[in-house]
Amino acid sequence: MRLLKSWVLVCVCLALVVGCASEVVTRPVPSTTPVLTTLRPQLTTTTTEKVVQRMAYTVQPGDTLSKIAKAFEVTVSDLMKENGKEDTVLGIGETLFIPPPSSTSSE
Repeated sequence: MRLLKSWVLVCVCLALVVGCASEVVTRPVPSTTPVLTTLRPQLTTTTTEKVVQRMAYTVQPGDTLSKIAKAFEVTVSDLMKENGKEDTVLGIGETLFIPPPSSTSSE
């Protein structure tokens, strides 16, 4: 008798599982065009300006701002402004970002 009850329970469970699996799930078709949204719209921008990649340079022993500026054809003041420097002191291993060459740079 106990075996029969267990068998009936297994059959009922199996019928429920098979019944659930055979149901067709339909999803509604959207009636409008999806819109791209962002969680931080203040960071989303559109621009037609050309994007300029900045180069990074690691300061080597003996480097000065004027040597680096001359090598990359930029002015010392542009190099200082790009890196937020208030003085000309450099540290070995410091990373400097090189601004794009300006039309007023010295040759």
